[in-house]
Amino acid sequence: MKLSRFVSVCLLVLASASMSQGEVSQHFDQSGRLVPAEQKRPTAPLRQRMTKYSVPEGIELRSDIRYEFYPVFGKTFAEIIRSTEENGPRNEKTKKRQPSAYDWHLGWTYDFSFSLEPDEEDEKVHCDLMINDPALSYDITVTLPALTDDSALNPMEKDLWKSYVAALLERLHGRIKIIKDDSRDVIIRQFGEIAYISLKDEEVEKAEGIVERYIRKETERIGSNIIRQIQQKLEAYDSGATQDSITKPTKTPSK
Repeated sequence: MKLSRFVSVCLLVLASASMSQGEVSQHFDQSGRLVPAEQKRPTAPLRQRMTKYSVPEGIELRSDIRYEFYPVFGKTFAEIIRSTEENGPRNEKTKKRQPSAYDWHLGWTYDFSFSLEPDEEDEKVHCDLMINDPALSYDITVTLPALTDDSALNPMEKDLWKSYVAALLERLHGRIKIIKDDSRDVIIRQFGEIAYISLKDEEVEKAEGIVERYIRKETERIGSNIIRQIQQKLEAYDSGATQDSITKPTKTPSK
């Protein structure tokens, strides 16, 4: 790198040292595609739809997901189960009704910063990157049956109904664990691996835009990969199989 050019690059580097950028927000659908901001569905507050009916006493619900309930009826346990078969949410794939359902979307917001270091020998500029304060968002809704009136049930039938709802929740919460609990640390770790790119000296003036495009592309890739792996684990879970934990994609370049 010629001395005059090197001095100019150094001045630009000093002017842009440790630059911090605005907030980036990305959201994905269940196929792993990036959803444009204008198409992102609004996030409802995490409160439960309270009605005059609810789940059986002693059933614990998670505070970090949304529950919705549909009414079921019956004077016996068998009648209630038949009501779930008739009134449960419809599966869009099979076109059949099912006793419970879940829906989810993944997204995040983060800031990023970078610093530049010219390298006269290699005639390039080292660019160290950092994603700051990533906040993950999981918009998860679970749909369950709720009995409108259990006064006609004897204690044994009430226990059967409670066990039935508990079994539905166990399976649903198992899926939520795959979606949310098992993926969080993986995402944060992969964000930390977005750490470096090199720039040509003539690219320094446009470093901000280059860095932002690179980081957006990398986090979009992470989102697509994570969601695809989550879907694979959900399919294995639903089929009763087991699968290894989410794998990591190829690391980004390092110095």
